[in-house]
Amino acid sequence: MTNKNLPKISLLLFIVIIALISSISNMIPPNLRTISIYFGFGGDTFPLGFLTAIFTIISGFAMLIFGYLADKFVRKWIIIIGSSLFAIFSTLTIIIMPGFGGYLTFFIFAVMMGVGYGALIPSSFSLIADIVSEKDRSKGFSFFSIASLFGIVLGNGLAAFTSDWRTSFWIIGIAGLITTFFLTSVKEPSRIGFDRSNLSNTENQITYPYRIKPSDLPAIFKKKSNFWLIINFIDTIPTGIILFLLYEYMLSYHGIVSETTIFLLLFILLATLVGTIVFGYLGDKWFSKGNQKARVKLALYGNILPIPFVFIALIIPFRAPNIFPGIVIWVVLMMIGIFLNGAVNGNWYATVVDVNLPEHRGTVLATSNFFDIIGRSIGPVVGAVIADTLGFVYGMMISIFFWALIPFFWIGVLKNIVPEMEQTTRIFDERLQKIS
Repeated sequence: MTNKNLPKISLLLFIVIIALISSISNMIPPNLRTISIYFGFGGDTFPLGFLTAIFTIISGFAMLIFGYLADKFVRKWIIIIGSSLFAIFSTLTIIIMPGFGGYLTFFIFAVMMGVGYGALIPSSFSLIADIVSEKDRSKGFSFFSIASLFGIVLGNGLAAFTSDWRTSFWIIGIAGLITTFFLTSVKEPSRIGFDRSNLSNTENQITYPYRIKPSDLPAIFKKKSNFWLIINFIDTIPTGIILFLLYEYMLSYHGIVSETTIFLLLFILLATLVGTIVFGYLGDKWFSKGNQKARVKLALYGNILPIPFVFIALIIPFRAPNIFPGIVIWVVLMMIGIFLNGAVNGNWYATVVDVNLPEHRGTVLATSNFFDIIGRSIGPVVGAVIADTLGFVYGMMISIFFWALIPFFWIGVLKNIVPEMEQTTRIFDERLQKIS
């Protein structure tokens, strides 16, 4: 392994571990009723919705802690701690027994996996920011988002096609342990970043001495762009609802079984993947031509344009065995909507990096993800309550209400991004002159 290849190898390992840990929360929905019955709940979805909510809330609090630590200490070891936690307790899921006692054990394991998730995400984000070029940030962080998409596919696929729901967790855990071993070879890059540090020679990198201090926190959160990037957590509520209820919605409303649903989901996620890459490329291209608002505008459009497509798709009436042409129209509409929504992913992450100093990025991302996790935890609970009360169609439709509110949270970012980005660049350049 040469020093020249270390950044690429590191990025690949981050993609793998993020995909693995992102698969965890996506292995429950395909077996929602099966797991509920296994634990003695008779098919009631609320206990699993509550467990999923606790997993996401715990991971959110862990992100706040480890995001701050990632801005202060060596990030590589924080990543290894996080990946070890999630991998060990995911592997141990195979020993969980039926009944309420098994549910309590699974609950504890989920809490520990949530801590691991919270340690991994902000530290990985911070490291990726230092191994991709400024002009390629949207594309680079598209891989961060794509890793999460692969996790959704992997989690849903394993859950749908393994005979015992616990086996999917065991497989992911073993893969996580193997990846954790290889993560020990990752080199900590300079926080100065790819453009200014000598990443091809890890022994001669310029050291960036600045680290976050408690006194920095007021200045970080006084930035209006940061404020709006952090509180727009409402954009995660629709996703949380849809992914949690999708399989039961397809079965109860359309008569489509989980094996078919996972096949359809692959098309939708493929559209997300393509949209993330395409709009990541466009964000970088327009940004490099001097349009400093390009990434934010694409993220704003990516939240507005999908709404009518997803809304129409959710109300199309068709039912097995007479699924044509309804199912084709459903898939096409969902693919268009989710393709357009791909504009948010890489451009959102790149915007966080653009507006913050290197020693603040992990903290801002962790805080943003903490609020996102509140949204993701609200989603399954709201969806489960509405679905249990009114049916799965209404449970899915409530996601559109939250989706329509999202664009209002991006207007504040659009108004403030340019002056605050320029302020960050000015401070960073002054520091570089001192240390070089």
